[in-house]
Amino acid sequence: MMNILKSSIITMLAACTLMASCRQVPAIDKSFYVKQVEDIFAYWSKYRDSEFGGILNCISNDGNTLVSKDKYAWSQGRWLYILSKLNQMSDQFPGIDQKFVRQWMDETQSFINDKCVYGDDFRTCFLLRQDGTMVLDEATGRYDTSIYADCFVLIGLSEYSVATGIYNPKTEEIARSIIARLESGDFLSQPYEIPSGYTVHGIPMIMLNTLKVFCDMQKHFGRDCSFEEAYADQCFNLIWDRHYDREHSLIREYVSTPENRSVLLADRHINPGHTLEDIWFIMEQLSDRGTLSEYMGDIEAIVKKVFELGWDKEYGGLLRYVDYEQADGDQSVRGINTHSAYDELVASTWDMKLWWSHSEILYLFTKLYVETGDKCWLDYYRKSYDYVFATYPAPDNAEWIQIRKRDGSPQDRVVALPVKDPFHIMRNFIKIVEIL
Repeated sequence: MMNILKSSIITMLAACTLMASCRQVPAIDKSFYVKQVEDIFAYWSKYRDSEFGGILNCISNDGNTLVSKDKYAWSQGRWLYILSKLNQMSDQFPGIDQKFVRQWMDETQSFINDKCVYGDDFRTCFLLRQDGTMVLDEATGRYDTSIYADCFVLIGLSEYSVATGIYNPKTEEIARSIIARLESGDFLSQPYEIPSGYTVHGIPMIMLNTLKVFCDMQKHFGRDCSFEEAYADQCFNLIWDRHYDREHSLIREYVSTPENRSVLLADRHINPGHTLEDIWFIMEQLSDRGTLSEYMGDIEAIVKKVFELGWDKEYGGLLRYVDYEQADGDQSVRGINTHSAYDELVASTWDMKLWWSHSEILYLFTKLYVETGDKCWLDYYRKSYDYVFATYPAPDNAEWIQIRKRDGSPQDRVVALPVKDPFHIMRNFIKIVEIL
């Protein structure tokens, strides 16, 4: 009897081990993403600034022409984060020369640390010349025209500290500076000004990810980050209490008054890419707090609803902006256009297809499948994969033509900044490799 019982237990344990293994290694090809990262890194290697440090990424949308050597701190911080992740995961990417990565990483950190961050309150200059000369924004009379740039600089410097084992005390000063300016209202948000009277989803969203990277670094060095974690909790609460629309299972990008909720364009529109990117930020936040399971029902409902609203019924792919209510297949934005700069942006570009959101959903659906084991997320992944890799990769190099019209054809125009962005694709593909 004991032998039979013992045999049954062993069989059950083996079955559990097999099930766990299946959940940990979903039917998504890790080797494919390893090769993608290696090939895309080879493309970007051409744009290393070995003279002054950092990356040159003011590049035409076709990926073939460097149009300026100016540098946006936004991109420099993002690239430092990527280099630092590649350095830490060197065993996963055998096709990447790690000596080259380390040299470029050190040069980029020096450029950011010495040139991008300035002043007694550790602000970030938004735009610099190639050599690090700061460029004053004439319209505002300021150098620090985007709090988002501060955030990307912080994630880059934080991840660099983890990669090298060298703590940079400036990171804590930058984190406190960002929070102080957000609380006082002394910040700008280029490239998109926040309309008067609105709270915007993008600010608490970026803070969730920024403070996650920063606090992970602080804990790596055994340092306290309780203040920053408490602030991250406030940011989550702002999203969940003010921007999460429970009636419609979506996150509203801009919120003003209840009266405007169904009337104005700014209040009615949603940004599918931002919502779906933020979902994995939120999942990481809740995982760290040990409360993810409490929210998974809402999270899965949001993802399914927003993907349904945002996925183009005619051509496939995620539309840039959509209305929160759709009838008869009409996905266009609606509501009163006040002709603010932001309203005009939404009205004129709602049907564009941007690269970054499509790399985000590849990672999000992978993460949801690994977390839940629900095969519906594999279906979402495959649908996204088929569209993404039929649409975005450039025919003559390893990178993507990032900006597309509704029908998927290339569109030569500036979106947000006049740069080709090295961040989203690399970050999400690295994270797919990491989670698998």
